[in-house]
Amino acid sequence: MERIPEFLKNNDHYLKSCILYEVALKKPIPDSYQTFCDAVGKDAMEYWDFEFWYKRFCQGELDFDYDRSRDPVPKVLMDMPVNLMEKITENLDTVER
Repeated sequence: MERIPEFLKNNDHYLKSCILYEVALKKPIPDSYQTFCDAVGKDAMEYWDFEFWYKRFCQGELDFDYDRSRDPVPKVLMDMPVNLMEKITENLDTVER
């Protein structure tokens, strides 16, 4: 049994099949990710990658070989210009900042 997680981790299609199974169960993404991590290990896939594939499968996009390198790089809060961040936070009190 200990070899199964390593076997799954060594093949992206196997990992994506696990995600597709979670989608078929219609479980919420965080619960599905927890089940996935319990089965194959937390080091198998980052949450954001799991979420990407989960949402994609929910939309009926079942191409396991989809090349994500063509997708734009997701923006994070720290990518926001400082002046815009200041504008947003100027109306917040100290605790909210």
